[in-house]
Amino acid sequence: MEEDADLRILTSGPGRLAEAFGITRERDNEKDLTNPKSDLFIVDDGFRTGRIEVTPRIGITKAAERPLRYIIAGNKFVSRG
Repeated sequence: MEEDADLRILTSGPGRLAEAFGITRERDNEKDLTNPKSDLFIVDDGFRTGRIEVTPRIGITKAAERPLRYIIAGNKFVSRG
């Protein structure tokens, strides 16, 4: 059960997820995530989700009310506000 808790913490926010993948501002800012020639890019793996929820942003004060946090409904691997 501890491993499951560790995974939840690991993926509970964008900063922790970036840390888990070794993504840093110094090295990776300004990279084109849509360019497959980049060493850091996003691909479509065919995964299709169920319902998507928009939730309040947490842990910030600037633009906290803006709808910029999207999660898969019921996903246990996201932090809760």
